[in-house]
Amino acid sequence: MKTYVLVGGLTSVQPLATCSKDLMDREGGSGKPSPIPHTMTGSGTRLYFPATGIRGKLRRCARDAVRQHVIAATGNETPFSLDQHYFLTLGGIKGSGETSKASVAHEAYWRQKNPLLSVFGAGDAGELGFVAGHLSVGNAVCRNDVAPQVFSGARTDDLYRDRSQAAYLSDDDVQSLVRQAEGNRDQSSVRASLKQLETARRKARREKDEAQVESLSVKIADAEKELADIRDESGSKDVSVGMPLAGYKAIPEGQYLEQRMHLLRSNDVELGLLLAALDVFAREPLLGAHTSNGCGLVAGEWTVYEVTNQGRVQIGAVRFEPFDALQVEGDVLKAAQSALVAALKDADFSIPTTKAAANG
Repeated sequence: MKTYVLVGGLTSVQPLATCSKDLMDREGGSGKPSPIPHTMTGSGTRLYFPATGIRGKLRRCARDAVRQHVIAATGNETPFSLDQHYFLTLGGIKGSGETSKASVAHEAYWRQKNPLLSVFGAGDAGELGFVAGHLSVGNAVCRNDVAPQVFSGARTDDLYRDRSQAAYLSDDDVQSLVRQAEGNRDQSSVRASLKQLETARRKARREKDEAQVESLSVKIADAEKELADIRDESGSKDVSVGMPLAGYKAIPEGQYLEQRMHLLRSNDVELGLLLAALDVFAREPLLGAHTSNGCGLVAGEWTVYEVTNQGRVQIGAVRFEPFDALQVEGDVLKAAQSALVAALKDADFSIPTTKAAANG
């Protein structure tokens, strides 16, 4: 078994945006753009793209790589069941199945048969239960101190922005458009009154004024019925066509993000799988959110080292430009690619069982 270290990083060819629910709860809020993660380093605060997003992307790329191999080898365009899909993509979904007490003795067999399981691990690998992955992925941290780029906007009703478009609607549709606009305006007024009534009722409940609570509840019910009547009569929508769009922050384009990966206690087949995942990623290198708005495109490069008794020894390098094949340098890395191709001929991507391992 060997340990491999990949040191390098990503370049944001387009802005990079991402935001977890926890970060949104802490730093976001109504009227604020979605924040971008940041961390303290020895050089100060830096924006970063989280390791979870990178590792998840690589796992899906590895899944695609092995699936393409199985399709090519068998001619079956749908080679994996739903459970297999979740197993390979997410590491399984824990159910009520039992973990075999003999699983420890059979884990090595399944690591050999399924390099994706060995590299990325699984929370529910059938009768094996939890299996730790050999791949460690680090955050991609901006080398430079740079302020996040802020994006915002608004969606407008095209028929009011370009009124000539109404000429292509029937008279009935034009009248429907007018009723909807009037209905939306009326709904806004009723909603404002409803909000005031609900605030007053909460106050009355805190003060235990039951008579006031009952009176306000009747008024709230009347307002809710009025809203429903407006919608029915006008055909207006709960959400207007024209509305502000939620803004977001992003790592600006052109930034170099330092990042590293460790493949621990692995073999050349597992190194080959990581290279295959990077190759799939290189052909569609998109990360994070708002990709439909021109975010997420990256380039990447890493120097690859093997850890030996004498220290860290460089064995090659990998790099890619967006939508291009992964460039691989170094005989050891190319041998790993060949080792993966050979190993996949005898691979097994089914849900692990101890019986299959024992028979194997």
